[in-house]
Amino acid sequence: MDRSELFERLTNMERHVTELNEDMQTLKSLAVELVEENVSLQLENDNLKMLIDKEERKDHDTSNGTVKKPLQSKENLAMLYKEGFHICRGELFGKHRKGEDCLFCLNVLSEQ
Repeated sequence: MDRSELFERLTNMERHVTELNEDMQTLKSLAVELVEENVSLQLENDNLKMLIDKEERKDHDTSNGTVKKPLQSKENLAMLYKEGFHICRGELFGKHRKGEDCLFCLNVLSEQ
């Protein structure tokens, strides 16, 4: 194998590796979008279930001074936050936090 053939093969291999890397980045972005959409749909589903339960329990209102248990929705939001997703209001909702804490999300969790 002469030098020009070796150089040509290395150049082709480098091009293929670059194409693979670009494809991997595209797939990674798509996967992140799908996970965010899935989380959003799960939250919406949970909220709808809670609304149905709330309407069913409306007749059985127990406001006799007992200590209230935290809402299941708060627990779900806390779980999503721990998994690395934004739970704050606005356009960040459902997006991945990339390991960073968010003061707005923490404020949502601390509200009573």
